[in-house]
Amino acid sequence: MDIIKLIENEARSRGIEKYKIQTTFIDITAADLIFDLNKYIYLFCSEDIDCKIHTKVELISGDNYLAITKNVLKGMNNSKYQFFTGELEIKTSNYGKLGSFIPYRLEFYKIIPENK
Repeated sequence: MDIIKLIENEARSRGIEKYKIQTTFIDITAADLIFDLNKYIYLFCSEDIDCKIHTKVELISGDNYLAITKNVLKGMNNSKYQFFTGELEIKTSNYGKLGSFIPYRLEFYKIIPENK
């Protein structure tokens, strides 16, 4: 899959002609977190998640929803590339006993509009 072309099409559909792409990591340190994406477009691009096999991760924004587990993510191929804007809520469930949450990291491409 041509990620650059995917980003280009999304930016164009939102009226963004010039932009830069920045790799961004979000560290998940609790089972339910909310991040303000600060009017930027984020493209989920993690190849793997460092959590237990049965752990469920939900990415929720006003314009998208994605639910994955470690195994599901590995089998998703191109469909894992999802765009999120606004507030991004990341919910983690089935991670084990209460108090046994192990932090993990997700990777995104941040699309930053530039002046013309």
